Amino acid sequence: MKPRIYLAGPTVFLADADDAGARLVALCAQYGCEGLYPLDFDLDGPMSSRTIQSACLRELRSADGVVADLSPFRGPHADDGTAFELGFAHALGLPIWAYTTDPRPLIERIPGARAASGHVRDDKGLLIENLGRAHNAMLAEAILHLGTSPEESIRLAAETLRR
Repeated sequence: MKPRIYLAGPTVFLADADDAGARLVALCAQYGCEGLYPLDFDLDGPMSSRTIQSACLRELRSADGVVADLSPFRGPHADDGTAFELGFAHALGLPIWAYTTDPRPLIERIPGARAASGHVRDDKGLLIENLGRAHNAMLAEAILHLGTSPEESIRLAAETLRR
């Protein structure tokens, strides 16, 4: 049986979401895996936030691993739905690979100023993590590898899952 890779990310919001998803699924097939793309899932009833979440969680439970797009979405951070999916996947014990269009450390992506304490704070006075990671520690530590392309992450996931 082919390993099943859940494809998390804001790809579903793109103008060409169906085509973009088909490309991700094709990459999974190219590397001997089955890609699980959210817009392909059957909903249990009319489209609503509840039926969407139910379908995504059902498919996550059936997956062998996750590849997620953590590119900045509507700001400097990853899509919050994707972050939820990764937390859920991590709690299930699923391995997670990810990619981003901006791998710079978080502190380089958020405008801030050094406070008297030496910490860097944003324009609202909130601390900006300076841990050298592209994402908050909770996401960064749940990911096996952060790449810069879907193909790189899918290839690495497939190599691991097919062992």
